[in-house]
Amino acid sequence: MQVAESGEFIVDKPPEEVVKLLKNPAAVARLIPGVGGVRESSDEYIGEVTVKFGHLSGRMTARFKYAEVRDDRVVVVGRAEGMQTAADFKISVDVEPSGDGKSLVKWRFEGAARGLVASLAPTVVKNALRKMAEDAAKNFAKYLSQ
Repeated sequence: MQVAESGEFIVDKPPEEVVKLLKNPAAVARLIPGVGGVRESSDEYIGEVTVKFGHLSGRMTARFKYAEVRDDRVVVVGRAEGMQTAADFKISVDVEPSGDGKSLVKWRFEGAARGLVASLAPTVVKNALRKMAEDAAKNFAKYLSQ
């Protein structure tokens, strides 16, 4: 089961400030619904995520790392495991100047889930992953607008 979501928004911050935030895994984790603290382990980051798939809820462990970091682009890849389910994900964010010190932020979330929950309720899992990606983007836009 695969999910892809994307969108864009403009914020009143220059691109370097947007990318600076994206380079901070603890700050990014606070923007994702359900994520608790994040700790560094070797070349990756680990965090606990509380998820809700319809009537099912539980905790998953998410591991992620930066696959690409540039002045105008950040790509994070990882895997969340728990509830007899695994989900691989990739989050890409491109940042472009938009004039007057503003930035156009383009984001894309790609995810693929497999396992018990994904096989029993694929539509519910797809909808939950989509909502999580959309909520994280809204939180990101709101945070950057402060």
